[in-house]
Amino acid sequence: MIKMTLLLTRRSGLSREEFSDYWANVHWPIVQTVPEVKQFTRRYVQQHNIGGTPDVIKAAPYDGIAEAWFDKMEDVLKVVGSPNWMNIVVPDDQKFLDTSKTEIMFSTEKVDFVP
Repeated sequence: MIKMTLLLTRRSGLSREEFSDYWANVHWPIVQTVPEVKQFTRRYVQQHNIGGTPDVIKAAPYDGIAEAWFDKMEDVLKVVGSPNWMNIVVPDDQKFLDTSKTEIMFSTEKVDFVP
């Protein structure tokens, strides 16, 4: 299983609340119209920054984290490399994200904790 983690920063001029609302209620429904997303994505999670951290911890500079799971790397490429993604999702990204600050990491999970 491949996990794609996106560290997201909101576009200048948007409040954290406006960013979260657009991402969850406008952008995500748009993403779901892409057939390749439904065909190849196994799981998708949004994590919205609620602000505030204890004084002894440095806050991450991101407004949200998206995680998407795929069976294999080829499936990731079938989604993000599709004309549907490029023509539907990428233009909408510009409406709420500062894409110059988006960071992406691909990973596999290694779990070795047993309660």
